[in-house]
Amino acid sequence: MNFMHLTDELSNYDKERIVFVGLGNEYRGDDAAGIEFVKRIKLRKEFQKSHFILAGRNPENYLEQIISYKPKLVVFVDAVYSSSNPGDVKFFTEKEIEETDFSTHAFSIKMIRDYLLNVRKMDFLFIGIQPLSTNLNEKISETLKSKLDEFFDVRFRS
Repeated sequence: MNFMHLTDELSNYDKERIVFVGLGNEYRGDDAAGIEFVKRIKLRKEFQKSHFILAGRNPENYLEQIISYKPKLVVFVDAVYSSSNPGDVKFFTEKEIEETDFSTHAFSIKMIRDYLLNVRKMDFLFIGIQPLSTNLNEKISETLKSKLDEFFDVRFRS
């Protein structure tokens, strides 16, 4: 997947009604992939009217903020160990997030999704980024940074 695929996937949504939520721990290397992804997408003109939350390890602290935007779509982005290559970005289904460690945070993403759905109707998209390393006191790997550079560069098309 690349940025063009993502914009196509989100093309049916009013950009003002999209909330991107970056998850992860900035002190555990590539676990910060979700936060880095949301920082980068925030800079793109295609989503300048969307909303962005850097929730880190505690997305439950941002539930009211998410609701206040009256979203049609909430996009959760996190580091996910799957069978892909480090830095690969892919969509996950709701079933897949229940079977992976999509979120190693205090509250599961499923629980957060269920809470939000009890408040209002909205859609969800789950984006996972394969980490290289999530060791404590590391910075994001050069491999992951490079793969995100490729993801957001429209010259790279697959």
